[in-house]
Amino acid sequence: MADHAHKQIRAAVVAAVTGLTTSGSRVYANRLYPLTEANLPGLRVFMDQEDAQAQSIHAPHLQERTARLVVECCAKATSALDDTLDLMSKEVEVALAAALTVGGKSVQLIYSGMEFDDEISNQPAGMKRLSFDCQFYTQNNAPDILV
Repeated sequence: MADHAHKQIRAAVVAAVTGLTTSGSRVYANRLYPLTEANLPGLRVFMDQEDAQAQSIHAPHLQERTARLVVECCAKATSALDDTLDLMSKEVEVALAAALTVGGKSVQLIYSGMEFDDEISNQPAGMKRLSFDCQFYTQNNAPDILV
């Protein structure tokens, strides 16, 4: 059995944003990855929530899923913090503008907004949290296979 669709999508996003100019290889597929000075500037990638609806009444049934994918742009707190976070978010948005291929299927991420947080991991750092909506389909008995 393959990994859950969530993990497959996260892995595709991590691959798409690894190597960006500002964050480089400091990309972590875990919301709780500890942020030390060596990890900054860096990105954290995770799923935040998901809504699912059955598309048929027969078992197994097709599910339409809309997941909220989050990319946190994290950087050291300096006088240029906002500029650095804006640059990082631009790089991420451009990298995720094209559809991803996950399990042989095309998955489009739709940017849905952002918010700031200045209190991360007890570090003198700031974060810009980017949200993307990701719609995909699975069978209810096969959450690891996109259809």
